[in-house]
Order: sequence, then C-alpha cells, then structure tokens
Amino acid sequence: METELAKKMMARADADNLPDDHKLRELALAFEKAALSISDSGDIKRMLGCWARAKRCWSEYTGEPLI
Repeated sequence: METELAKKMMARADADNLPDDHKLRELALAFEKAALSISDSGDIKRMLGCWARAKRCWSEYTGEPLI
C-alpha cells in the first residue's frame, strides 16, 4: 500500500481480523489501484470515485468524521 488512506484501512482490517472480502479491504484495494494507475490511465473521475467510496467506508467503520 502506498496511499495513506489505503494503508490505514488495511491496517485496521488486519487489526480487526476482517475477512478478505470485507468492504473495508475491497474499497482500500480499489482506491489504491485507481490512485496508482492515475498516471497511466489519466482517469481522475474513477480515482476520485474510488477515494470517496473508501473514505466513506472508513468513516462509517471507525466513526471518524468525513471532513
């Protein structure tokens, strides 16, 4: 994991022993993939969408405010 959000999400998922198919893990991986491929694909809308879904999932899981 290279992005801070994905790192946090995966660390929390590991700490809580969440299964591989848990939404927190899946959205972290989707965001990481989109963020790392932005230079190749240039698909900013996709990356921002993945970030928003990951951030919302993190907020709902941890209780941390979105903003």
